This record gives sequence, structure tokens and C-alpha cells, in this order.
Amino acid sequence: MKPSTLRRACLHRLEELRAQGLDLPRPFDARELCRRVGAAVGQPISLVAVPMPSGAPYGLTFFTDAGHIVAYERRTSRVHQDHIVAHELGHVLLGHRSFALDDEAATRLLFPGLRPTMVHRVLNRDGAYTRAEEQEAEMMATVLLEESGRHPGPSADRDLSPGDAALQARLRHGLEHPTG
Repeated sequence: MKPSTLRRACLHRLEELRAQGLDLPRPFDARELCRRVGAAVGQPISLVAVPMPSGAPYGLTFFTDAGHIVAYERRTSRVHQDHIVAHELGHVLLGHRSFALDDEAATRLLFPGLRPTMVHRVLNRDGAYTRAEEQEAEMMATVLLEESGRHPGPSADRDLSPGDAALQARLRHGLEHPTG
């Protein structure tokens, strides 16, 4: 899917959620965003900073008896952590269910303090996320961060000089249409 089409789809999904009462926090606050998204999807979402094992993704989302848990890499910058959280929330908001990890491994690696019976389903248990789902979650993360004021989005384009705006347009076209 073209990035511009994907962006429109994510913006449309966000508008659907806004119509259901989701209001994004401004300025960006990961915990508050999780609280609000949790209310919108009907499940509380907790954030847990953990040192992810080597080779593990930077973030994972679990379902427990009490709601969703977003685990994210503790040993990275705040900006990166915010992006990881927004990416994981993108998977939740878009209904993705793919990454395979059993309860025992999740508990042992990420949540050694939780009872194995508490972590009963990992988001994505049916297999790995598809490339398309990863791109969708990444775009949703970008949209969430832009709309929450964490990253400048298209509205910041009006502050560009004419030369910078032209360069940005050429780069955008080249990235969105790499073969033509």
C-alpha cells in the first residue's frame, strides 16, 4: 500500500475512534495515551519498561486477565520509548494479532514477577506480524505522535522556506514512488 493511502487509512481509523470519544493527550504523554486508548477499546492498558532480551523486538503487547500490557525497551531514549508505545498501540487500534510467544516464555523473559497463569494471551499469538501490519502500525504510531504533538506532522510544512518545501516535495515523491 502506498504511504499516502496508508496514512489516510490510519487518519480515518483515528477519526472513527475520536467519534467514539477518544481524545489524544496534548502534549504527548505515553501513560495518558494508554489510559485513553484502553478506555476506547474497553480494556485497560498498562505500560511496563523492561530490558528486552537480545534479539527481541523493542516492544510487545500482551493480554492478561486484567487487560493489555505494553512492554517496551527500558534502555533507550524517551523519544524512542514513546515511539515504541505508539507503535504497539497502533497494533491494538488496528486489530492486529500475530506475534507468537507462549505464556511461559513471556513470563520468564519479560515479566518474571507475574504468575504464568496471569499472562494468558500474547497479542499476535497466531504467527508473526505481516510486513503490511508492521507498516500499518508504524504509520499509526506516526499519526498518533503527530496528532498528540510529539512529532511535527504535515501541518508543520507551512513553516518551511519555499526551497525547503520544494526539496521536501521531491523527497516525498521519490519515497512514495521509488520506480517512477
